[in-house]
Amino acid sequence: MKVIIGLVIGLGMSALVHAQNVPTLAKVYSGNTTETSINASKKNPKTQTQNVTATLTIIKQDGPHVEFTYQNPNYKAYEIGTISPDGKKLQIAYKGGSGVYEISGNKLVGCGAGRVNEGPFGQWINTYYAWCDDLTAKP
Repeated sequence: MKVIIGLVIGLGMSALVHAQNVPTLAKVYSGNTTETSINASKKNPKTQTQNVTATLTIIKQDGPHVEFTYQNPNYKAYEIGTISPDGKKLQIAYKGGSGVYEISGNKLVGCGAGRVNEGPFGQWINTYYAWCDDLTAKP
């Protein structure tokens, strides 16, 4: 009997220790993206910067697993992500790059980096970028 009680208590405590605090994300976030990119070809290296409005739309969330689109005036992508067990970060990946958002209340704020993944080989091997987003959930 003591073994059964100990087992039940142990399993209950284990469940509490391993419980995830995964938030349910809002359906739509909007805000700003700041980006720095470079075409690092040997013949004509060129750096560009841009500040654009952006929208992140959640397509599906299953616990910590998230599918969404990111869109700004020049770009649209299907992306995936996983929320950390403590519910404070969203690690994302997309074709050509990755990033991390901090989840704080109704905000997603984060940065990442990637490479251009279309066009001729010389273009995508030499063109890469870094970005930061500041997005707020829409009511």
